[in-house]
Amino acid sequence: MAIYSSPNKKKKTSKSIEWHDSDAPDAKGKFRDLSPQALASWLIKTRRGNLSKIISSLNQQYVFNRQKKPSYARKMKTVMNIVRRRLGKKNERS
Repeated sequence: MAIYSSPNKKKKTSKSIEWHDSDAPDAKGKFRDLSPQALASWLIKTRRGNLSKIISSLNQQYVFNRQKKPSYARKMKTVMNIVRRRLGKKNERS
């Protein structure tokens, strides 16, 4: 019996990104439901202002959703810029 792989499933390479769960509180839909400004405030509060943790979680959301949900991915980039501005990091990225 031959086993066929799904044509839609991409093969993992050495550069493939894997999902990582964080030690931060579960968002329970907050990334999707909150406005960019409210999400930035929530992330700063729950990650205790740790820019690296905040950007990492937003970047993970961006990378895993940029193909299927481009508007959601743009929202994550917007939130990244808001967080950088609020925490004083000058070089915003688009």
